Amino acid sequence: TNGLNSYKEAIAKIDAERAALASEYQQADTQAKKNEVIARARKVITQSITNDLFPFWYGTDWDFNGVTETPNQGKIACGYFVSTLLRDAGWKVERARLAQQASENIILSLTAEPHVKRFRRVAIGDFAKAVKEWGEGIYVVGLDIHTGFIVNTGGEVYFVHSSYVEPYVVVKERAVESGILSSSNYRVIGKLSADDQ
Repeated sequence: TNGLNSYKEAIAKIDAERAALASEYQQADTQAKKNEVIARARKVITQSITNDLFPFWYGTDWDFNGVTETPNQGKIACGYFVSTLLRDAGWKVERARLAQQASENIILSLTAEPHVKRFRRVAIGDFAKAVKEWGEGIYVVGLDIHTGFIVNTGGEVYFVHSSYVEPYVVVKERAVESGILSSSNYRVIGKLSADDQ
């Protein structure tokens, strides 16, 4: 139960940070001040998901029909992993409806076309380089038959997902070393952290 409490604490911490940033944003009396709060919010959400939420989920079992909401209890499908994490980080999503969409629809329901890029038959090294150049942040990626998160920390590009191949659990791997990511012909990514909305 400890893990559960601390996961709930991690969610509560993000919630509190979001509330504080929201009130700061409302009190900002110039566009420059508003932009500065948004810039900080981008960093906070990226770091919170990466450092506070993801680690609880590593090792949680994958299942095609998995719908658990609790890290390391039950099993989770790739789409549910994405929608649950986003909901827990503060996005207003309908977890089940989002999880069952095609991955490109998941992305387009979360962010606008200017924050979306599509890659067809692009070598994994070139793909990772393109993401690195796109900048730090949290991305959702849709593949031929899979979805997950791409995290660009500035230093490295990672793929965090509920893996349907060995080891069949939620994993964080270097994008260039991911078999699933490199074997997909189609990759569509949306940079959620870039969207001011």
